[in-house]
Amino acid sequence: MTPNAKESSQCFKLPPGKIAVVVGGTTPVGVSITRRLASLGCSRVITIGKYEKQGNEKLEDIKETYQGQVVLEFVEEDLSCVKGIKDAFSSFQQAWGDDKVDYLIMSQSGPPTGIINLNEDGEGTEFTIQVISRFLLAYLFIKEQLLRSEAGVMFIGNPGLNYDLDVEDLSLKKVAEGGRYKPLIALDQTSRDSTVLDSITLEFSSRYPQYNFYHVLQGLVKTSLFNIPNLPFPFPLNYLAGIGLIGSPITSDEVADIPLYLLVHPEAKEQLGNGLFWNYKLQSESPGAWASDAGNRGKLWDKLCGMIVEGGQSAP
Repeated sequence: MTPNAKESSQCFKLPPGKIAVVVGGTTPVGVSITRRLASLGCSRVITIGKYEKQGNEKLEDIKETYQGQVVLEFVEEDLSCVKGIKDAFSSFQQAWGDDKVDYLIMSQSGPPTGIINLNEDGEGTEFTIQVISRFLLAYLFIKEQLLRSEAGVMFIGNPGLNYDLDVEDLSLKKVAEGGRYKPLIALDQTSRDSTVLDSITLEFSSRYPQYNFYHVLQGLVKTSLFNIPNLPFPFPLNYLAGIGLIGSPITSDEVADIPLYLLVHPEAKEQLGNGLFWNYKLQSESPGAWASDAGNRGKLWDKLCGMIVEGGQSAP
Protein backbone atom coordinates (compact mmCIF):
# COMPACT_ATOMS: atom_id res chain seq x y z
CA MET A 1 0.00 0.00 0.00
CA THR A 2 1.35 3.43 -0.96
CA PRO A 3 2.02 5.55 2.15
CA ASN A 4 0.26 8.87 2.70
CA ALA A 5 3.11 11.38 2.56
CA LYS A 6 1.15 14.18 4.22
CA GLU A 7 -0.09 12.07 7.13
CA SER A 8 3.35 10.51 7.61
CA SER A 9 5.07 13.90 7.80
CA GLN A 10 2.57 15.28 10.33
CA CYS A 11 3.70 12.82 12.99
CA PHE A 12 7.42 12.86 12.16
CA LYS A 13 10.28 15.08 13.29
CA LEU A 14 13.83 15.24 11.97
CA PRO A 15 16.71 14.43 14.33
CA PRO A 16 18.51 17.51 15.73
CA GLY A 17 21.12 19.26 13.60
CA LYS A 18 19.80 18.52 10.11
CA ILE A 19 20.77 21.08 7.45
CA ALA A 20 19.21 21.69 4.03
CA VAL A 21 19.77 23.77 0.91
CA VAL A 22 16.78 24.60 -1.29
CA VAL A 23 17.57 25.90 -4.78
CA GLY A 24 14.67 27.71 -6.41
CA GLY A 25 13.80 29.25 -3.08
CA THR A 26 11.37 31.83 -4.49
CA THR A 27 9.29 29.35 -6.51
CA PRO A 28 6.02 28.22 -4.89
CA VAL A 29 7.38 24.70 -4.55
CA GLY A 30 10.70 25.92 -3.13
CA VAL A 31 8.95 28.11 -0.55
CA SER A 32 6.63 25.26 0.42
CA ILE A 33 9.54 22.84 0.81
CA THR A 34 11.37 25.35 3.02
CA ARG A 35 8.25 25.77 5.16
CA ARG A 36 7.79 22.01 5.48
CA LEU A 37 11.46 21.53 6.42
CA ALA A 38 10.98 24.08 9.20
CA SER A 39 7.86 22.28 10.42
CA LEU A 40 9.75 18.97 10.46
CA GLY A 41 12.43 20.43 12.71
CA CYS A 42 15.26 21.12 10.24
CA SER A 43 17.88 23.16 12.11
CA ARG A 44 19.11 25.32 9.23
CA VAL A 45 17.92 26.03 5.69
CA ILE A 46 19.64 28.17 3.09
CA THR A 47 17.55 29.00 0.04
CA ILE A 48 18.97 30.15 -3.27
CA GLY A 49 16.81 32.20 -5.63
CA LYS A 50 16.67 35.06 -8.07
CA TYR A 51 14.68 37.68 -6.16
CA GLU A 52 16.13 38.72 -2.80
CA LYS A 53 13.22 40.91 -1.67
CA GLN A 54 10.66 38.23 -2.45
CA GLY A 55 12.84 35.50 -0.95
CA ASN A 56 13.42 37.33 2.32
CA GLU A 57 9.71 38.17 2.63
CA LYS A 58 8.85 34.48 2.31
CA LEU A 59 11.47 33.53 4.86
CA GLU A 60 10.19 36.15 7.31
CA ASP A 61 6.73 34.57 7.14
CA ILE A 62 8.24 31.18 7.97
CA LYS A 63 10.39 32.64 10.77
CA GLU A 64 7.30 34.15 12.40
CA THR A 65 5.64 30.74 12.44
CA TYR A 66 8.66 28.82 13.75
CA GLN A 67 10.33 31.44 15.93
CA GLY A 68 13.75 30.34 17.10
CA GLN A 69 13.29 26.79 15.83
CA VAL A 70 15.13 27.10 12.52
CA VAL A 71 17.86 29.31 11.03
CA LEU A 72 16.77 30.57 7.60
CA GLU A 73 19.00 32.41 5.12
CA PHE A 74 18.58 33.57 1.53
CA VAL A 75 21.23 33.81 -1.21
CA GLU A 76 20.30 35.83 -4.31
CA GLU A 77 21.74 34.60 -7.61
CA ASP A 78 20.75 34.21 -11.26
CA LEU A 79 21.08 30.60 -12.45
CA SER A 80 20.48 31.36 -16.14
CA CYS A 81 24.17 31.15 -17.14
CA VAL A 82 27.23 29.23 -16.00
CA LYS A 83 28.83 32.31 -14.41
CA GLY A 84 25.68 32.94 -12.39
CA ILE A 85 25.61 29.32 -11.23
CA LYS A 86 29.24 29.46 -10.11
CA ASP A 87 28.62 32.82 -8.40
CA ALA A 88 25.66 31.28 -6.57
CA PHE A 89 27.85 28.50 -5.27
CA SER A 90 30.58 30.94 -4.20
CA SER A 91 28.01 33.09 -2.37
CA PHE A 92 26.64 30.00 -0.71
CA GLN A 93 30.10 28.96 0.47
CA GLN A 94 30.65 32.40 2.02
CA ALA A 95 27.33 32.24 3.86
CA TRP A 96 27.56 28.62 4.86
CA GLY A 97 30.63 28.04 6.97
CA ASP A 98 31.91 24.57 7.81
CA ASP A 99 28.62 22.71 8.22
CA LYS A 100 27.90 19.71 6.02
CA VAL A 101 24.63 19.54 4.08
CA ASP A 102 22.13 16.73 4.70
CA TYR A 103 19.62 17.62 1.98
CA LEU A 104 20.22 19.38 -1.35
CA ILE A 105 16.86 20.02 -3.03
CA MET A 106 16.61 21.63 -6.46
CA SER A 107 13.27 23.07 -7.52
CA GLN A 108 14.46 25.88 -9.80
CA SER A 109 12.14 26.30 -12.76
CA GLY A 110 12.90 26.88 -16.44
CA PRO A 111 9.72 25.50 -18.03
CA PRO A 112 9.50 24.57 -21.72
CA THR A 113 7.98 27.18 -23.99
CA GLY A 114 8.81 26.04 -27.51
CA ILE A 115 11.14 29.05 -27.79
CA ILE A 116 14.92 28.91 -27.37
CA ASN A 117 16.28 32.02 -25.68
CA LEU A 118 20.07 31.87 -25.83
CA ASN A 119 22.17 33.04 -22.90
CA GLU A 120 25.73 34.36 -22.83
CA ASP A 121 27.03 30.78 -23.04
CA GLY A 122 25.12 30.12 -26.27
CA GLU A 123 22.79 27.66 -24.51
CA GLY A 124 19.06 27.87 -23.90
CA THR A 125 18.32 30.02 -20.86
CA GLU A 126 15.47 27.81 -19.64
CA PHE A 127 17.54 24.67 -20.21
CA THR A 128 20.40 26.17 -18.22
CA ILE A 129 18.12 26.95 -15.27
CA GLN A 130 16.21 23.68 -15.38
CA VAL A 131 19.06 21.26 -16.11
CA ILE A 132 22.62 22.61 -16.36
CA SER A 133 22.36 24.44 -13.02
CA ARG A 134 21.24 21.24 -11.30
CA PHE A 135 24.14 19.26 -12.68
CA LEU A 136 26.71 21.93 -11.89
CA LEU A 137 25.50 22.66 -8.37
CA ALA A 138 25.35 18.97 -7.46
CA TYR A 139 28.83 18.49 -8.92
CA LEU A 140 30.25 21.45 -6.98
CA PHE A 141 28.71 20.37 -3.69
CA ILE A 142 30.28 16.94 -4.17
CA LYS A 143 33.64 18.23 -5.42
CA GLU A 144 33.99 20.62 -2.47
CA GLN A 145 32.90 17.88 -0.04
CA LEU A 146 30.01 19.90 1.36
CA LEU A 147 27.63 16.95 1.58
CA ARG A 148 27.41 14.74 4.64
CA SER A 149 27.80 10.99 4.04
CA GLU A 150 24.45 9.54 2.94
CA ALA A 151 23.15 13.04 2.13
CA GLY A 152 20.14 13.25 -0.17
CA VAL A 153 20.24 15.13 -3.48
CA MET A 154 16.87 15.64 -5.15
CA PHE A 155 16.04 17.00 -8.60
CA ILE A 156 12.36 17.96 -8.73
CA GLY A 157 11.39 17.55 -12.36
CA ASN A 158 9.69 14.91 -14.51
CA PRO A 159 11.38 11.49 -14.73
CA GLY A 160 10.79 8.70 -17.19
CA LEU A 161 10.32 10.52 -20.51
CA ASN A 162 12.55 9.71 -23.45
CA TYR A 163 14.27 11.86 -26.07
CA ASP A 164 16.89 10.80 -28.59
CA LEU A 165 19.49 13.31 -27.46
CA ASP A 166 22.16 14.81 -29.67
CA VAL A 167 24.79 15.78 -27.10
CA GLU A 168 26.09 18.41 -29.53
CA ASP A 169 22.67 20.10 -29.62
CA LEU A 170 21.35 19.90 -26.07
CA SER A 171 19.57 23.26 -26.36
CA LEU A 172 17.81 22.04 -29.55
CA LYS A 173 19.06 24.97 -31.60
CA LYS A 174 19.45 22.80 -34.71
CA VAL A 175 15.99 21.36 -34.19
CA ALA A 176 14.48 24.85 -34.11
CA GLU A 177 16.52 25.99 -37.11
CA GLY A 178 15.05 23.07 -39.03
CA GLY A 179 11.62 24.67 -38.82
CA ARG A 180 10.02 22.36 -36.27
CA TYR A 181 6.59 23.50 -35.07
CA LYS A 182 6.85 25.46 -31.81
CA PRO A 183 4.38 23.28 -29.81
CA LEU A 184 6.39 20.20 -30.81
CA ILE A 185 9.60 21.90 -29.68
CA ALA A 186 7.94 22.45 -26.29
CA LEU A 187 7.30 18.72 -26.05
CA ASP A 188 10.87 18.06 -27.20
CA GLN A 189 12.18 20.36 -24.47
CA THR A 190 10.12 18.55 -21.84
CA SER A 191 11.36 15.13 -22.92
CA ARG A 192 14.91 16.46 -23.31
CA ASP A 193 14.93 17.84 -19.76
CA SER A 194 13.60 14.55 -18.39
CA THR A 195 16.16 12.51 -20.31
CA VAL A 196 19.11 14.64 -19.20
CA LEU A 197 18.02 14.69 -15.55
CA ASP A 198 17.40 10.93 -15.58
CA SER A 199 20.85 10.44 -17.07
CA ILE A 200 22.69 12.55 -14.53
CA THR A 201 20.72 11.00 -11.67
CA LEU A 202 21.91 7.57 -12.76
CA GLU A 203 25.48 8.77 -13.29
CA PHE A 204 25.72 10.60 -9.97
CA SER A 205 24.31 7.57 -8.19
CA SER A 206 26.84 5.29 -9.87
CA ARG A 207 29.87 7.57 -9.39
CA TYR A 208 29.02 8.70 -5.85
CA PRO A 209 27.18 5.85 -4.11
CA GLN A 210 27.83 7.40 -0.70
CA TYR A 211 24.96 9.82 -1.42
CA ASN A 212 21.29 9.27 -2.27
CA PHE A 213 20.02 10.77 -5.53
CA TYR A 214 16.42 11.19 -6.67
CA HIS A 215 14.57 12.59 -9.67
CA VAL A 216 10.96 13.22 -8.66
CA LEU A 217 7.86 14.45 -10.49
CA GLN A 218 6.41 17.25 -8.40
CA GLY A 219 3.03 17.36 -10.12
CA LEU A 220 1.58 20.42 -11.80
CA VAL A 221 1.68 23.64 -9.81
CA LYS A 222 0.23 26.76 -11.39
CA THR A 223 2.75 29.60 -11.19
CA SER A 224 3.54 32.78 -13.07
CA LEU A 225 6.05 30.74 -15.08
CA PHE A 226 3.80 27.76 -15.73
CA ASN A 227 0.18 28.54 -16.56
CA ILE A 228 -2.04 26.43 -18.83
CA PRO A 229 -3.30 29.38 -20.96
CA ASN A 230 0.32 30.31 -21.70
CA LEU A 231 1.27 26.87 -23.03
CA PRO A 232 1.85 26.65 -26.81
CA PHE A 233 -1.42 26.64 -28.77
CA PRO A 234 -3.34 24.44 -29.56
CA PHE A 235 -2.81 21.59 -27.17
CA PRO A 236 -2.64 22.40 -23.43
CA LEU A 237 -4.48 19.24 -22.37
CA ASN A 238 -2.54 17.03 -24.77
CA TYR A 239 0.64 18.65 -23.52
CA LEU A 240 -0.17 17.88 -19.89
CA ALA A 241 -1.20 14.33 -20.70
CA GLY A 242 1.99 13.86 -22.68
CA ILE A 243 4.19 14.73 -19.71
CA GLY A 244 2.13 12.79 -17.18
CA LEU A 245 0.54 15.67 -15.28
CA ILE A 246 -3.21 15.22 -15.77
CA GLY A 247 -4.84 14.73 -12.38
CA SER A 248 -1.84 15.86 -10.32
CA PRO A 249 -2.03 17.97 -7.12
CA ILE A 250 -2.62 21.67 -7.67
CA THR A 251 -1.13 23.30 -4.58
CA SER A 252 2.54 23.68 -3.77
CA ASP A 253 1.89 22.58 -0.17
CA GLU A 254 0.52 19.25 -1.38
CA VAL A 255 3.43 18.84 -3.75
CA ALA A 256 6.08 19.49 -1.08
CA ASP A 257 5.01 16.47 0.99
CA ILE A 258 5.94 14.02 -1.79
CA PRO A 259 9.66 14.82 -2.28
CA LEU A 260 10.22 15.38 1.43
CA TYR A 261 8.73 12.02 2.35
CA LEU A 262 11.17 10.32 -0.02
CA LEU A 263 14.10 12.42 1.13
CA VAL A 264 13.80 12.60 4.90
CA HIS A 265 11.36 10.02 6.25
CA PRO A 266 13.12 7.01 7.81
CA GLU A 267 10.40 4.62 6.63
CA ALA A 268 10.47 5.70 2.97
CA LYS A 269 12.96 3.11 1.72
CA GLU A 270 11.35 0.39 3.82
CA GLN A 271 7.93 1.23 2.40
CA LEU A 272 8.91 2.01 -1.19
CA GLY A 273 12.31 0.48 -1.92
CA ASN A 274 15.49 2.05 -3.26
CA GLY A 275 14.23 3.64 -6.48
CA LEU A 276 15.78 6.77 -7.97
CA PHE A 277 12.76 7.95 -9.97
CA TRP A 278 9.30 8.70 -8.54
CA ASN A 279 6.05 10.37 -9.57
CA TYR A 280 3.76 12.49 -7.42
CA LYS A 281 1.76 9.39 -6.42
CA LEU A 282 4.90 7.85 -4.88
CA GLN A 283 5.04 5.30 -7.67
CA SER A 284 8.43 4.22 -8.99
CA GLU A 285 9.30 5.29 -12.54
CA SER A 286 11.84 3.87 -14.99
CA PRO A 287 14.25 6.01 -17.01
CA GLY A 288 13.73 6.21 -20.75
CA ALA A 289 15.70 4.20 -23.30
CA TRP A 290 18.32 6.89 -24.02
CA ALA A 291 19.14 7.48 -20.35
CA SER A 292 19.26 3.73 -19.70
CA ASP A 293 22.25 3.35 -22.01
CA ALA A 294 25.53 3.74 -20.09
CA GLY A 295 27.40 4.82 -23.22
CA ASN A 296 24.94 7.64 -23.84
CA ARG A 297 25.22 8.79 -20.25
CA GLY A 298 29.01 8.85 -20.41
CA LYS A 299 28.96 11.09 -23.49
CA LEU A 300 26.46 13.40 -21.86
CA TRP A 301 28.48 13.58 -18.64
CA ASP A 302 31.60 14.59 -20.56
CA LYS A 303 29.64 17.16 -22.55
CA LEU A 304 28.16 18.78 -19.45
CA CYS A 305 31.55 18.83 -17.73
CA GLY A 306 33.02 20.44 -20.83
CA MET A 307 30.49 23.26 -20.48
CA ILE A 308 31.35 24.06 -16.91
CA VAL A 309 34.87 22.92 -16.05
CA GLU A 310 37.89 24.78 -17.34
CA GLY A 311 39.55 23.00 -20.22
CA GLY A 312 36.63 20.60 -20.59
CA GLN A 313 38.14 18.29 -17.99
CA SER A 314 35.70 15.57 -17.00
CA ALA A 315 34.50 15.28 -13.43
CA PRO A 316 35.92 12.29 -11.58
